[in-house]
Amino acid sequence: MQTTIMTQDLCMRFLVWSYYYHGIQPEKEKSFSEYGIFKESDCQRLDELKDSLFLCFEAESIHRACEQFYRARVLHEPCPYSQADLDRMFASEVNHRQTDNR
Repeated sequence: MQTTIMTQDLCMRFLVWSYYYHGIQPEKEKSFSEYGIFKESDCQRLDELKDSLFLCFEAESIHRACEQFYRARVLHEPCPYSQADLDRMFASEVNHRQTDNR
């Protein structure tokens, strides 16, 4: 098994992908499979990334970052990463639902 090192850049991209584009704030004890919008094979990798996230960063820091992304969405601030690029990096929703913040 290959271990992913959760750098600050990867953390930012993962949180933008998860929260800004898909509305999911990662939770330490909740699997991505519980949301029912990603393939099971993707959920296993997403959970590994989420676990790495919580090993490297405090839960409060993750929560504060998601609050900033929420404000950015509300204010329609541009995102530095496209959803298409991040979906290719992490996972696409199985029903390919598009959010309205692009």
